[in-house]
Amino acid sequence: MERFFLALKRSLESNPIVQKGQCFLPEFLKRKRLVNNVFPPIARQTGKRLNLPVHKEISNAFPPDWKIGQRQMVDYVYGGVNDPKYFFEVESLDRAQLYLFLPHGDQSDDSKLWYYWGTVCKHLLGEVGMPRYFVWLLILPDQPVSTLPFWDASKYYRLFSPHLREIVQDSPFRFYDQLIKTSAKLFLRRNDWLRIGNTDAGWKKARLLNYQHTCELVILTCTGQQLIMSKGSDEFDPSKEKRVSLKWKLNSHRK
Repeated sequence: MERFFLALKRSLESNPIVQKGQCFLPEFLKRKRLVNNVFPPIARQTGKRLNLPVHKEISNAFPPDWKIGQRQMVDYVYGGVNDPKYFFEVESLDRAQLYLFLPHGDQSDDSKLWYYWGTVCKHLLGEVGMPRYFVWLLILPDQPVSTLPFWDASKYYRLFSPHLREIVQDSPFRFYDQLIKTSAKLFLRRNDWLRIGNTDAGWKKARLLNYQHTCELVILTCTGQQLIMSKGSDEFDPSKEKRVSLKWKLNSHRK
């Protein structure tokens, strides 16, 4: 995972489109400019640095009775499709919010943490195509932003009061980073049903925390100034996070 972290850092720094992290701000959400235009070359450069093939938007299908949606479309898969090393999901500013990382009791496709649960269950069933690392990159600027789509306060989720908007916009990173990681930590710790056999008796109670050596959940955060790595095997402990400064290279075309 350390290699992926450093490869992503260097790919971010050496890409001239990134513009000192300005592309992570709300104006780049329009027409999905960040995910459609800015990030694909960064993802490809990361794959080159790792000497791994990169596949975009690969289906990670789930059985209907698991009730987490039919499939997850993985943003980027590194390695072979049937033998991947990393699943890599990029969550821009409008999606790096709690509603996507807060499991609502039973399985719900509103929470992407269930995709990780389903991926571990498939791995335990012996299916091919499961990664060693399941990685999310959260784009959370540590600076004031404007016109933030504050979905957590919308009528659909109502997780926070709309009156908190100014606090969130002052620094999305300081508001959301630890909230999302705490939700992920509690999800790994809870005693949940995992599918480890093909019969009804195959559902067993276990903690996802026990399977970090098999398929580890990792959260990366890009603040614009730093890239931060927090690992499920460390239970997302802030004292064990790795932080590196991003040194932007304007007008650089070095690959």
